[in-house]
Amino acid sequence: MKKPQNKPYYFRKRKAKAYIEVRFAHIPGRWFSTGTKDMTEAVLFAERQLKADSLSKPAYIPTLSEFSKDFFMKDDPGSFRDLDRKYKRKRAPKYYDKAQAILDNHILPRFGNIIVTAIMARSIEDWLPDIKLLNGKEAADNTKNKILDVFRYVMDGVKREGYRDDNPAREVSSISAEYEEREPLPPDQAELLFPPEADARIRIWHGLMWAVYFSILYDTGMRPGEIAALRVCDIYQTPQGLAVGTSRAVNTDTKKIQERVKTTGKGLAGRFGLLYDDTAELVIRYIREEGLVGRAALFHAPRNKNKPLGAETSNKHFKQVMTEHGFYHEGVVQYCVRHTYETERRGDMSDSILAVSMGHTKLRDDYDHRTVPDMIMRLDRERDKFFANRERRGRSDVVSISELMDEKKPAHR
Repeated sequence: MKKPQNKPYYFRKRKAKAYIEVRFAHIPGRWFSTGTKDMTEAVLFAERQLKADSLSKPAYIPTLSEFSKDFFMKDDPGSFRDLDRKYKRKRAPKYYDKAQAILDNHILPRFGNIIVTAIMARSIEDWLPDIKLLNGKEAADNTKNKILDVFRYVMDGVKREGYRDDNPAREVSSISAEYEEREPLPPDQAELLFPPEADARIRIWHGLMWAVYFSILYDTGMRPGEIAALRVCDIYQTPQGLAVGTSRAVNTDTKKIQERVKTTGKGLAGRFGLLYDDTAELVIRYIREEGLVGRAALFHAPRNKNKPLGAETSNKHFKQVMTEHGFYHEGVVQYCVRHTYETERRGDMSDSILAVSMGHTKLRDDYDHRTVPDMIMRLDRERDKFFANRERRGRSDVVSISELMDEKKPAHR
């Protein structure tokens, strides 16, 4: 069926017995049933709907560029930031800068000149997989998903302002990013990389600082940014040895130290861990040789003592050591040592204590890499408890209280 002359809608009828459907120019891509097979009635339906829409919709429909100018930077009532504040959605200040950059650099170049009611889910689906970075390289899947999230927030605003009743960006599924699964260090590798002799460990890690850094990582399971922010005053003497505790970490984006770690926003005071005797020996030796005192930083960038040690630098060093010993393969990073920490301790202490030491509110199963032999060994250590009932055959330590009362009941007179 054709478009009625000078009317902003089209009709179609898929089957002879089906109702006539209408599509409006201001709602592209969607067909509505008129509930009738009669064309006159279908036109009346379209006119009524058009009139209702004209009363509820704004008279002027902006382009996406016009609507979203400084979308994440505004702080006036009803803005994105204002709603975040009212609904207590906590985001780092830098989030808004990044979101605005994503909007300006990726979304608006493609959709900026399109009126907000004409943006379709199909267009977003076709565009998302092929997004490229500003340098021309294809964006990673996680980056594409972040761009889609920003688009969703902007189109939420379009919907909230009454320009349309749907959000096409939320109809588009996120790209299933390939998850690079971490693995723990095999026991033989951990034994070689962390020998008990201090000098041997220093040789393996090419220097005292690196030996101390990776030994703390191995002993505590701390995140690299947390270790990089440690100070002398974060090392504690306990009745049984040394421990570490901190509420600071090196921010991945800014490369600066921030006064919080991931757990502090969830009710925990910071990150805590115990150091083994061999690591404690290295730490004391390192502090003395470097002449560090008080609030001095334990670690620094190799070529700049005033700059915190970055995760990229420590990960590069880890890869170098693993390569030298023939242990490196794709996917092996220093974070694998953190997975080693939980895997080695899972089941040897309560989950709540281990979670605190990991800096998690609860343990994550994807950090637990225990194998079948590992589980059997843990059971075997408790073998006596499993078979204690065999020694109690023929008797029971559980009796009815009524039997006990009968035994104590005085003889009837």
